[in-house]
Amino acid sequence: CDPHSKWWSSVAIVIINWLQGDDAAAERLYPTVEHLPRSLQNAENLLPKACLNTFRAVRALLFKPENCQLSLSYTDKASTLLRDSLNLGPHCHSSSLDKVVQLLVCDLLLVLRTNIWRVQQQGASPTGPAGPVPVGTSVPAGHHQASPPELQGFQQDLSSLRKLAQSFRPAMRRLFLHEATARLMAGASPTRTHQLLDRSLRRRTTPGAKTEECEARPGQREQAEAVMLACRYLPPSFLSAPGQRVGMLADAARTLEKLGDKRTLHDCQQMIIKLGSGTTVTNT
Repeated sequence: CDPHSKWWSSVAIVIINWLQGDDAAAERLYPTVEHLPRSLQNAENLLPKACLNTFRAVRALLFKPENCQLSLSYTDKASTLLRDSLNLGPHCHSSSLDKVVQLLVCDLLLVLRTNIWRVQQQGASPTGPAGPVPVGTSVPAGHHQASPPELQGFQQDLSSLRKLAQSFRPAMRRLFLHEATARLMAGASPTRTHQLLDRSLRRRTTPGAKTEECEARPGQREQAEAVMLACRYLPPSFLSAPGQRVGMLADAARTLEKLGDKRTLHDCQQMIIKLGSGTTVTNT
């Protein structure tokens, strides 16, 4: 196939392998992803370079969790390129494929910032590899407030996601989860956080709903992530009934297993074990 198709397909396969926890398979394609075709390097479209820097940021953190600053430098570069990409020309005229890539990059950047915060707060290797796992499962232990630079970087990428969501409805699925995570990072009141998570937990559809409305509704992954975030951080009074957390997490685990997201599934299973032993789940 042509160099462009080969490069983009390699990026997609690496991300899928990361989600499936198959780092060895992902590593085999690292050289291909690292070698960005010259025509893409010189293209007006900034998305390939944003993807490359996002890839480098994830790879650095996966290789060694102590590489926070190196990973963060790549994250900041990708964040700037993404913002420039969103600001190039009339945003509403971006192709659907461009918007899908913009959403993927933006989501990964927010996940990366959350994982970097987790590693720095723990001061050690995280429970699982700090790869592109859904952000709802990567909030650090201890519920520590993030530093101003950490919050600023997260808010900048969150602003990019909001801008994208104005013309690309599927971005709304991720928006509520990341907004809830931002509140947790800032140590905000749990009431509004609960409202944001509740929007991700509600997946009911109505007959005759418009396509764009369905696209904006949270999917199974978002529902599972919202359950994990709620069970880990919200006070028990915010959940429907006492002792309901294990059942909610068990449902989330079944969903994640069906989706093939082994990283998040492992995290969810660890939360269930902690709850069963009476240990606080924020210690996972």
